[in-house]
Amino acid sequence: MTDEEKTALRERILERSVEVEVRIEQLRDATQPISPDKGLGRLTRLEAMQDKGVNEAALQRLQDESARLHNALVNIMRPDFGQCSNCGEEIAIERLQALPASTLCMDCA
Repeated sequence: MTDEEKTALRERILERSVEVEVRIEQLRDATQPISPDKGLGRLTRLEAMQDKGVNEAALQRLQDESARLHNALVNIMRPDFGQCSNCGEEIAIERLQALPASTLCMDCA
C-alpha cells in the first residue's frame, strides 16, 4: 500500500469516525430509560420498549465499529497495516476504502 493510499484511507477513517460518533450520540438519546409515568398506552409503551431494544443493539454495533476505526487509525502507519490478520495477504484497497476497519481479506472474511 502506497503512502498516498494510506493518507486517503486515513481521511476516510476520520470521516467515518465522525459519522459514527454523531450516530452514537443520537442513539444514546434514543436509548434513555422509558419513564413509567409517561402517558403511553400499553401497546405504545411496548412499542417504545421494542424500539429502545433495537436502538441499544444498533448503539452497541456502532460502538464496536468506533473502536475498530480507532484501532485502524492507530495502526495505519505500521508496515503490516492492510494485511489480512488471518492469511497475511494484502487486503484489497477497495475493501479498505469501503470498510476501513477491515482486518480480513475477502477470502478470509
